[in-house]
Amino acid sequence: MKNRAGAGTVGRFPMRLAASASFLLIVGAPVWPAERVDPHLLPASAHYTRNSGCAAVNIPMPPSTHSAVDENSISPRPVDMPLSQGEILICFAYATADMISQRVGTEISALDVATKYYFADPSRLAKSTNPDLRRHLRRMGDYRAVIAETRSETSISKEENPNEYPYIDKLEGGEEDISSLLYNIDGLCRDRDLPSFDGYTHFSKFLTRLRIKTQLFSSPSISFKSLAGAAPALRTHRTDAFNAAWLDYVESACRRRPLPVPLLPINYQIAESEADFMRQLKEGRPPSAAQNDRMFSMIDYALDHGRAPAVGYSWWVFEEPEPGEPDVEADHSSVIIARRKVGRTCQYKVQDNTGENCHRMREGVRERCAFGRIWLTEDEMKRTLYSVTYLR
Repeated sequence: MKNRAGAGTVGRFPMRLAASASFLLIVGAPVWPAERVDPHLLPASAHYTRNSGCAAVNIPMPPSTHSAVDENSISPRPVDMPLSQGEILICFAYATADMISQRVGTEISALDVATKYYFADPSRLAKSTNPDLRRHLRRMGDYRAVIAETRSETSISKEENPNEYPYIDKLEGGEEDISSLLYNIDGLCRDRDLPSFDGYTHFSKFLTRLRIKTQLFSSPSISFKSLAGAAPALRTHRTDAFNAAWLDYVESACRRRPLPVPLLPINYQIAESEADFMRQLKEGRPPSAAQNDRMFSMIDYALDHGRAPAVGYSWWVFEEPEPGEPDVEADHSSVIIARRKVGRTCQYKVQDNTGENCHRMREGVRERCAFGRIWLTEDEMKRTLYSVTYLR
């Protein structure tokens, strides 16, 4: 489970290759200009090969419109820096939001991605008549079990929450492919409607008041219907009113629009998590040449076909851990938005979502960093890379 300055893909099956497809069936005119969205879908099964020449490619990301909290002295213009999740451990939601934003041509709220991942009702997927979704569900088999197993591994922060109550702002961990699949439910929410820069900071006062209110007073006006699809572990008498009120707030804030294209994620991983990846290394079972070739071939394929793939890796690729750092794995997730060749070395540009300053990074890496976007060499990525996800 990616639990760094964000949490990412939790692997369910080693070397898993799965496609996820769905489409919000709302009839109407496109929300954004057609030329900003590629209407074509990549095949469900593709032949992946490396881009042998490491040809330069840059994936345009939609203009950032996020707003900082109490002014942002580092990046006074939003376009200068990607969304930052601050201290919350849900990098999977930020990487997924980046993938979706690139695919649909507008900046999506990462908090909305996280909220749907934890609380959207998976049974609603079966009600779609979209042929892509229906074919995918048949390929998945018992997709409800797959989603339930994934969400059952949700972690809960103990920070100011010693009893580990499952409040929405204390939940950690998730997977990019499943969160992409669930994001086809109910339409999308732009970040300008539900700001997610620096995690839940924009809503800290609201959530504090809500926590106190729901602990001290009963809330007969709050319906728990929206929680029907949540994982059983996230349903408690202590937190139901709080989480239901948050869901009500999200729906009132989000001016939802239909997706201009279906979100069809393809995922491949060689380990269940960064911890599993490191365990394999310690046991003398490093990734094979074929496994590494498969991951980089998928990355190249996505970039060459105009998609920004998300990767699972360790944050310590960027930065040296402090002595005694307890987070040995630093499981993390980000999207790749460019590729270039420098000399004989192939480099990939990672759009990170931690908001870290470049000066804290390793020598050599910091020189390739600017405002949360970092060029990594192929060899640097191979040290910890264990998963790739892209949208068809």
